Amino acid sequence: MKFCFVDESGTPPNKPNAARPYFTLGAVIMDAQSWRTCNNHIHGFKVRNRIFGELKWRFFAPHNRDKDNPLIEVSASDRKSLSLEFAAIIGRLPVTLIACVTDVEAAFQYNTVNSQQDLYHFTYKPITERFQYLLQDENDIGIVIADHRGRSDDKLFRAHHSALTSASATNRSGYSRLVEGLFLQDSEHSTGIQIADYVTGAIHRAYSVGDGKHATLFKTKMRGNKENAILGRGLVLHPKNTFRLRD
Repeated sequence: MKFCFVDESGTPPNKPNAARPYFTLGAVIMDAQSWRTCNNHIHGFKVRNRIFGELKWRFFAPHNRDKDNPLIEVSASDRKSLSLEFAAIIGRLPVTLIACVTDVEAAFQYNTVNSQQDLYHFTYKPITERFQYLLQDENDIGIVIADHRGRSDDKLFRAHHSALTSASATNRSGYSRLVEGLFLQDSEHSTGIQIADYVTGAIHRAYSVGDGKHATLFKTKMRGNKENAILGRGLVLHPKNTFRLRD
């Protein structure tokens, strides 16, 4: 069985915004028996560097002063070094990565996208499809685990996941390899979601500001890397026909 941990790059915008052209979701997929190995590597990173608390992509930012940031007393230069070390660790974990970068303006041209929730769900579908394809390729079954986002949001998210996986075959990709429903977990208690948060943040930064230094360190873990076909397999630029790269 495989776990698919999913997280997003901040709050999705509720309308097109030139300053925030993209919204990104990322997924970290691992065999159930590999979870302990991944957890040990992340725990070891925290212990070596005396980090006590949850790891998030934004906590490594040089000027982040969130009260729950375990790096709040760490200098900007040391945060950068720690961030690169963490990215390199992800590049050595027994995981497969998937990300969907959505062009927000293009997404809101669809009749089905009219809100933050709609944009989130619009971006989530390609993630679940690629997870299903991976499970088919490896003749396995899997479960999706996502970050808890609040009671009302969670209820809508579960309903969307259920609608995706139970719709008639003519309207869906086919989710025969996914078992149970959507599992939601607080990120502070989930190693997998913390890894997904970092991966998503790094990939989002690569597209939003053109800085791919961190994402490059775990590129070999993207689905499709062995076939040199990451685009469309491990990295989805969504919607395919109207996605635009900004300068």
